[in-house]
Amino acid sequence: MAEIEQVALVQDRRGWSVKVVLKQGGVRHYRYGSEAQARFFAAVFELGPRMLPPAAKARARQRRRARPAALPVDVGL
Repeated sequence: MAEIEQVALVQDRRGWSVKVVLKQGGVRHYRYGSEAQARFFAAVFELGPRMLPPAAKARARQRRRARPAALPVDVGL
């Protein structure tokens, strides 16, 4: 059984997430698409489920590719 110490609902610039702190010292973060989903799962985690789902893997930010510079157009005047 997962021993949960604390559950926190978090809103940041990317949306809503739930932070679950385990008594064994681990921390898991779960990201959701809406506030309603995040609140629902925060309530589920407060009840103390037997098993926690795997935490979302942190994805490396992808760099935006630089746009190619516009080439000068030769207008034969």
